Amino acid sequence: MYHLLIVDDEIEIREGLSAIPWHTMGLKLLGCAKHGLEALQFISEHPIDIVLTDIRMPFMDGIELMTVLLRQQPFIRVIILSGHSDFDYAQKALKNGAVDYLLKPTQFDILFQTFERLVHKLDAEKQEELRKSVLVRKEMLLSKLLREEFLSMLFRNRMSADDIELGCSESEILLDGLEYKVALIRLDRISLNAKIGSDRELKLIAFSLDNILCDIWDVQGSAYHLVNKENAESYLLTAKSSSKDDFIQVKRQLSKFMGLLKSTLSLSIGKPVQHLTEIWSSAQSAKQLLENSPEEDSNHEYSEPAQAEELDHTAAKESLSVSHAKDKKKDSIVVQQAKQFIKQNFHQSITLKQVANEVYVTPGHLSALFRESGESYLQFLTSQRLNKAIELIADVRFKIYEIAELVGYSDQAYFSEIFKKHTGKTPMEYREAAN
Repeated sequence: MYHLLIVDDEIEIREGLSAIPWHTMGLKLLGCAKHGLEALQFISEHPIDIVLTDIRMPFMDGIELMTVLLRQQPFIRVIILSGHSDFDYAQKALKNGAVDYLLKPTQFDILFQTFERLVHKLDAEKQEELRKSVLVRKEMLLSKLLREEFLSMLFRNRMSADDIELGCSESEILLDGLEYKVALIRLDRISLNAKIGSDRELKLIAFSLDNILCDIWDVQGSAYHLVNKENAESYLLTAKSSSKDDFIQVKRQLSKFMGLLKSTLSLSIGKPVQHLTEIWSSAQSAKQLLENSPEEDSNHEYSEPAQAEELDHTAAKESLSVSHAKDKKKDSIVVQQAKQFIKQNFHQSITLKQVANEVYVTPGHLSALFRESGESYLQFLTSQRLNKAIELIADVRFKIYEIAELVGYSDQAYFSEIFKKHTGKTPMEYREAAN
């Protein structure tokens, strides 16, 4: 059976559709949602094949929901059920991937025929394509998890330059600027009152903030965010020097969702830093500004004359315990084995820890061995990926996003930035110049 989700802001419609014997069509109704954001949260936690959705809904309407699904979950089929017969709505729906457009009220026979056609179409799809979609989704989820873990460490503790470089590579983050700054946005209702209606409500708010910030902040380039799921505080990181107006603009855009958040917002902008290893300091100064400023719906920016006292965190430095009586021959063999493993697996999302496990040494020791050989682990991995990418770019049968996946990058934008950083051209520019 295929899994169905119903999305409509009218409770009578949801209850009426829920009463339909979906099992007779080869479908199982997994749940209902009141609007697009709630639907996205539900889809992130449940395997959904088909979405039956209204168009006009609060917070995120049906067209916006389809746009996000087309980008993030292209294998989900969408059918529109709307009371608005305007042809423009139908055009937008079909353009964004809807397989059909039904008008309210609709007869059961018409509804049955529509879903019967769709189920037959799904049954006819190749199993290989379905498996590939599942694998791609898993890789995207893994990439997102790695990114969240890395950003959490980056904002919380001082990290070494090597650890940051490695973390950026594994989580597909590109931090290449002259100045870095972190801002913090809090929901005053949660931060000041230390309570919220329910865990479910907090979960929905954190999920919604994460999706909204992806669309209004991350798209700027060299800009990343992290939402704390425990209190919905949102950290914003940028490598742009003129970032104050950008931070304030994000706060204004988030304020449009007051009906969902049910709270005013406060913003603090941490001190600017010039080195990647000091990003944690900018994050901590932003956090302390908010802690020292209890008033609601406010903006605070770090300034040298009236700065909040900087937190005195002494980061523990990890030292490598490497014997001076090394067996150079043995070390050389370890590096050769590691390089061979990388050559065979660079098309996957491999990490230094995975490679180290394969050659039976610690990640720190392997990293040191690579540097002693004259090339870091990350440099070697990147060179293998880019060499293969250059080879594939010559073949016009491959799209750029396909090449990115084939050489181990799940994020096409990150792949393009890395490619341009090393070749001076974007993948498309490189292809055009070669042909």
